[in-house]
Amino acid sequence: MRISNYAFAFYLFVLGLEMEPRSILQWSGPANKIAYAGIISTVCITLLCYSFINYSGIGIALDHSFQVMFGLAVGLAATSSPILTRLITELKIGKSEIGRLAVRCGLANDMICTSLMCVGIIFCGSFYSKNGGGGQASAIIHSIVSVLLISFEVWVVLKIVNPIFSVLNDRNPQGKPIRGIDMAVVSVLSVLLCSVSSFFGFDQNFNAFVVGLFLPRDGRMSNFLISKINFALTAFILPLYLVMVGINANYDSWMADHEQIRTVYKLLIIGSIGVVGKLTGTVAYSIGHGLRWPEAVALGLLLNVKGYFHIFCAYAAMNNDIIDRNSMMVMMLVIIGTVVPTPLVVAFIVRRARARGQGSLMGLQWHDPSRELRVLVGLHGVEDVPIAVNVMETMRAAEGSGDGGGLVTYVVDMVEMTDKAMASLVHGEGMEAVTVTDEGIMAVREQVRSALEAYKAESGDGVRVRCLLAVAAFDDMHEDICSSAQDCMVLLVVLPFHRRNRVDGAMDIGHLGYRMVNERVLQEAPCSVGIFVDRGLGGSGQSSMSSVTQNVCVVFIGGADDREALAYAGRMADHPGVRMMVLRFLPDSTAKGKESGPGRRVLAAVGRQEMEMKADDEYFTEFYDRFIASGGAGYMEKHVGSGAETVATLRALEGQYQLFIVGRGKDRDSVLTAGMSEWAECPEIGPIGDILASSDFSATASVLVIQQHNISQSLNVIDDEFLPI
Repeated sequence: MRISNYAFAFYLFVLGLEMEPRSILQWSGPANKIAYAGIISTVCITLLCYSFINYSGIGIALDHSFQVMFGLAVGLAATSSPILTRLITELKIGKSEIGRLAVRCGLANDMICTSLMCVGIIFCGSFYSKNGGGGQASAIIHSIVSVLLISFEVWVVLKIVNPIFSVLNDRNPQGKPIRGIDMAVVSVLSVLLCSVSSFFGFDQNFNAFVVGLFLPRDGRMSNFLISKINFALTAFILPLYLVMVGINANYDSWMADHEQIRTVYKLLIIGSIGVVGKLTGTVAYSIGHGLRWPEAVALGLLLNVKGYFHIFCAYAAMNNDIIDRNSMMVMMLVIIGTVVPTPLVVAFIVRRARARGQGSLMGLQWHDPSRELRVLVGLHGVEDVPIAVNVMETMRAAEGSGDGGGLVTYVVDMVEMTDKAMASLVHGEGMEAVTVTDEGIMAVREQVRSALEAYKAESGDGVRVRCLLAVAAFDDMHEDICSSAQDCMVLLVVLPFHRRNRVDGAMDIGHLGYRMVNERVLQEAPCSVGIFVDRGLGGSGQSSMSSVTQNVCVVFIGGADDREALAYAGRMADHPGVRMMVLRFLPDSTAKGKESGPGRRVLAAVGRQEMEMKADDEYFTEFYDRFIASGGAGYMEKHVGSGAETVATLRALEGQYQLFIVGRGKDRDSVLTAGMSEWAECPEIGPIGDILASSDFSATASVLVIQQHNISQSLNVIDDEFLPI
């Protein structure tokens, strides 16, 4: 028993090390409130039902003191955050809205309940002391000594140990091997801090949790401890501990005829109390917070997951004669039973998410402003940070006001898989399972992260940023981008153009690898895609559009891509640093349409064209009433009769605007762009985008080319003419 107690201290130490203690007192987000609601409801229901259970003769516990009642209530209220996080990550819902909320709620719940257990140990005596003598006076003295000991230990950690960790982190930067002497110092300090309480009679397991809780969460030293201890726990300690628990279980008494009915009653009662208590508080608050009741119920079931900590408590309670072996086996079955339905709950979440995804397609045109907006921005290097900043700044202007769901930006570092990068790959756990330890790559990632953090600190209110990494050969990199977009359920992917501006203002020949990535992402992306041709929009500063007034022109000819470009423009029309002009091209009386093939194809093409024109007029009218009529954007209308006149009109705009927003026009069949695709240098950005991105058009005007999500990839239809507009 003593060995198992010390072994489980490793688990609680890492659990505390991965948590942020200040989050217990924060009420700004819904995660803590949902966690508190679930805990309070479960504790209240458990305490209300406990006396009735004892009077009924079922007898869950041998000791009916308040301490035991409180311990059972907190145990049923607790969530096993490591098990929950692993399940959600492996079942691939970790980047969904409900998955991320469940992880945050699970961490808050686990920290709160484990802290309550620590407080209970301090004021109620050691969890493992079996009816020891000494009376009430002795218990009070023991509590006072424990409080003083923990307070002094926390002071030592904060004032002495944490500065030592900081120095060691500075001595071991990312990309270099950790020094052996530093690893030894960190390990010895951690062992001493976790073991010192045993000399004073305080429980070493919960002391280890307290020590981990107040050590620095970030830094290489903490990551080193977490990775090494987690490996030992997964590969050796916890499997042996579970084997020991199984060997000590008494299956004969559990299966005896006279115990089977009591066992079933215990199982149903304890399991029901845990589920009903967790669902009551979680569902009540979640629905009040705005979640639909199916998602609220799914969240409550996910937060009811138990794990190693609960097994440890049940086994320790049996060894200290608080419960009998039969009750311990019931506890084990309840713990296992909370994990079994989790895949079914996740399947339900995924099914509803896909159903909503088919009902509201993955594009800006169909986005509900009341819901969270997710955007993915790919970067080739530090020089592309202004692209991410400008995208976040324009999107924040729309999402930061009103009751919108906020903006989440996933910034992906696109790194080519070279032999050197492959040799530095490190496989880990969590949301980002693979990372790179190459010094050059790590330095670039740190510069990108620092620049994004600087933008958030300066003017990024309401923006959440998550940095990801895509390390792959150019032949496969588009798969990483598309899979990340699908996992994160983003509405828009923005990638840098493969060509860059030279010092003389002309465009270079570009990187063929990145061009291939862009082309394949345009073909296979599960959402809308934007290609950003950057010519120094707003200058070299990261927060360019937030501090410098920009003249922006939106080119609208017609088609799904142009409607998506107009939807993007609508999100930046209210930005104080943007002066927007909408340029709409219309055919004049001399324009002649293309001739189509004979028979039925002519009718289908004409019908499809009429539907597109109707959709264009309806969407543009809505945009006009909302932004142009109110003075938020200017409007200019040009009547042209051919592609040559369209090009001439665009060239007349040279030097007037710093940013052009255009649709790719992949399926556009218009006389206004006739013949332009035949001599395009970069067909992947469309005829209008190719003109605006060419070296002989401008040396200062950036271009954002947008392609709307291909609806046919989301809906199964017989023919394209059955697709909705």
